[in-house]
Amino acid sequence: MSSAADRRSGRDRRSSGLLRVPFVRACSLFTGGEPRSAFIANINVLGAYLASDEIPAVGTVIAIRFGVPGNEIETEIKGAVAWLNPVQQHVVHSLPPGFGMRFIGLPDEARARIETIVAEYTLRQQKP
Repeated sequence: MSSAADRRSGRDRRSSGLLRVPFVRACSLFTGGEPRSAFIANINVLGAYLASDEIPAVGTVIAIRFGVPGNEIETEIKGAVAWLNPVQQHVVHSLPPGFGMRFIGLPDEARARIETIVAEYTLRQQKP
């Protein structure tokens, strides 16, 4: 059973951008050269986790481009590699090898799209 404080805490996480939700989508990853294929595993307004065979160094400035359901225009977001999750002999958690991306200068339109993704996910998770 959830308390009022737990529900308020969930609302605070959603409104602050801290609630990261599953969002599995193919994306184009730009690291300065030709685009590469990667997958977004989860997302919020602060950043995303990208599954990729090639992992840039922490601090590398990157961009991703991906489609959002219900919108024909692709979203492009710039960011920086914040942390790494390389291939490990003993898997620590359920994320595939890849890295965390911190968004830089998130455009209002992209922010609104991500907020919608988070809101729709949380609505689907609510029990009647």
